Amino acid sequence: MLEEALSLLEWSAADPPAAGTARARLTAKTLMVMSANLANRGASADGLRLLDQAEAFVDPADRGMLLHQRAFSFWQSSRLADAMHWFEAAEPLLAEHGPDYMYAALFHNRALLWRDLGELRKALASIQRAVEILGRLDIPANLAKSMHLEAMIWLDLGEVPKALLTFDEVREQYRRFAPELETFIDASRADALSYVGLFRQATERWTEVIVAYRVAGDLRSAAMSEFWRAVAAFEDPQSETAELWAKQAMDSLYEQGNEPMAFLARLLLLQGRFDSGQAGPDFAEKVQRMCDALGQRGWTMRLEQARILAARAKIKAGDLEGLDEVLGGETSGPGYDALAESVARYLARAELALARRLDPMPELRAGLDLLDEYRMTFGSVEFQAGVSALGLQLSSKGLTHTTNHGSPADMLRWAERSRAQALRIPPVKSSGNPEAREALGRLRQARQELWDLQVEGREAAEALARVSRLEAEIRDYDRARPGPGEQAERISPEAIHDLAASRDTVVVNLFEVGGNVRAVLVGGDGIRHVELMPLDDAAEAGSRLGADLDALRRTFHHPERLRQSVEGSMRRNAAALAEGVLDPLLGYIGNRQVVVVPHSKLAWVPWPLLPPLRGRPLTVSPSAEAWWRAVHRPAGTGPVLIAAGPGLARAGDEIEAVAKLYPEAIRVVAEESDPETVLKALDGASVAHLAAHGHHEADNVLFSRLDFGLGPLNAYELLGLDQPPTHVVLSACDLGRSTVEVGNETLGFTAALLHAGTSTVVSSLAKVPDAMAADMMLEYHRRCAAGASPAEALAAVGEQRPWHPFVAFGA
Repeated sequence: MLEEALSLLEWSAADPPAAGTARARLTAKTLMVMSANLANRGASADGLRLLDQAEAFVDPADRGMLLHQRAFSFWQSSRLADAMHWFEAAEPLLAEHGPDYMYAALFHNRALLWRDLGELRKALASIQRAVEILGRLDIPANLAKSMHLEAMIWLDLGEVPKALLTFDEVREQYRRFAPELETFIDASRADALSYVGLFRQATERWTEVIVAYRVAGDLRSAAMSEFWRAVAAFEDPQSETAELWAKQAMDSLYEQGNEPMAFLARLLLLQGRFDSGQAGPDFAEKVQRMCDALGQRGWTMRLEQARILAARAKIKAGDLEGLDEVLGGETSGPGYDALAESVARYLARAELALARRLDPMPELRAGLDLLDEYRMTFGSVEFQAGVSALGLQLSSKGLTHTTNHGSPADMLRWAERSRAQALRIPPVKSSGNPEAREALGRLRQARQELWDLQVEGREAAEALARVSRLEAEIRDYDRARPGPGEQAERISPEAIHDLAASRDTVVVNLFEVGGNVRAVLVGGDGIRHVELMPLDDAAEAGSRLGADLDALRRTFHHPERLRQSVEGSMRRNAAALAEGVLDPLLGYIGNRQVVVVPHSKLAWVPWPLLPPLRGRPLTVSPSAEAWWRAVHRPAGTGPVLIAAGPGLARAGDEIEAVAKLYPEAIRVVAEESDPETVLKALDGASVAHLAAHGHHEADNVLFSRLDFGLGPLNAYELLGLDQPPTHVVLSACDLGRSTVEVGNETLGFTAALLHAGTSTVVSSLAKVPDAMAADMMLEYHRRCAAGASPAEALAAVGEQRPWHPFVAFGA
């Protein structure tokens, strides 16, 4: 269309129109629009040439627009100093001649420039000026774009929940006035996921965004998104995939003339090689040359992190001269980039201390303390858990150093800094919010409709899409909640040891250093450290044992020979894992009860099936500190809740039999089971027995759920309980399973109950046959009612059922 307009105007660069004519003014405006279009398609240089041609005959009243477009094109090609010069030249002309929408655009686009320069407060002031001007104009799409940029700057400043709330508002405006811009909201949400360590989710969203940009012809935004997708993949880590994506981003950015961003993509490749131990002898010099090239172009984004990488390479090469000056500064300013820079600086300082044979621990502790402060700003458990990913190198280096040079107590203290950090933060009671409750009600209705369609064998794609949309809406609301700003105090190894000893219990804390599983033992004869089998071998044996457990569930109605074959495999795998992980600890454990705090790769191991633990009171806890706090938590004194869901052949008999053991129990039968009623009865209950089918959603853990007659009860809702039950039994599902996030934190239905404040959850790691569940749970509750602890009762019940899948979690 632009080319046709220029043809009608008889445009020729060799024979331009006479200045001052109507044709000259219209031709210049057309060239300006074409220049902007070329810049968006990654051809800023071609666009700048058109502006140079138009400047010879542009109307004085339109000169401000031309200079603004020149500034914007320079910004898009990352020539930041040139862009700032032309924005400043354009401002008085636009203030005098307008048009007003372009005057507002000046402040919007200059905010983008300040943001790239790392001047976030100046960027915020500039975009707020744009919002103010656009608020007086009737251009809703432009106003939404400026509100979007303001939210992105709040995101950069670390105000993630505040930004997410604004993203929701802007998305609605885009849908009304500029639906083609909605992809930019998806890109901003991908940024937010990276800022809290949810890198895998971020890469998935970036991939969708890149496709949408390319379809729309916005090649510049696609290339920038390719870069950020590669960043997230390197952090995940998905090294091989990340390297391919970084190369793709580098090629795209070079092709568009965006040299500084292409340099950053090249730096990503270098960092990947450094992290994988492939840096050559001249690595530090390569990185430093890239940093110098960026600095000469006035570029600041990720520049300091690149300089820190160069310093780390010099440390690795033994060249320590001058590094105190490079690493001695303090990061200034708020926000995620400042946080990432600080974490990288603390890591480099720790490596420098090690190279000088000094203590690295103060630097490593300071870095993790910074992440603790950051974690408390989020109300979303998912975000709280994800933040741990940002400190993996710090925690790993600290754990390795204390294992090689510290005491067993030091090892335990540091291992506790590496797991279950989200459990230290009190839950934000979000699901009680009226808007969230209303959305959950619509989700239950949608799930029920989906279930009915699936049972009837009818087309369910539209219903499934509706469920996905509602889950995304609720999840986005959850992620936008601000945090409580507080966390539980840390518990000393000595306090954990004393409590364990007083309860005739040994706490077995499993972690990994040097490729091997390690155990720190407390509660027996002092605090001890034992080196065990290779972690990969243990994880493989545990995975096979879990697969056997699933297979056994499917063979209950199959020939006895097949069942015996599966049981034989279980015996071999259980024995192998016991030999490598437990047998070396038995002398210390003696006849005591056991609490296992597993490594994240062993989170799904059915520990009660291992021969040394069979028939022994056993609890699995996410951390030693979590166990200590759960033991000290006051026991609930409210009524007992016993509830059943549909589709279980013996659920009615089961809850009737269990209810007789608790005369004052609240009973909810399957036909009348309403998740709202169950949730209300859970609040304040001392014990809750829930016999209902469940679903662990590995990719959407907040919506792991129990099925009741009138809809599902979601894990997300448990976090809204004011007084969660002390003791919960999930008798008919595999909701003992959890998803291990990239920060080695576990999430799921059982984890949600523990996070809400439940002390003990008895749940299964595999699907449970109805008959086994009913028989086991009746005997289990008889023992609990007679005064046994959950671990004691489950051990006694399980001793005669050697392949049962139930585990006591918590305390």
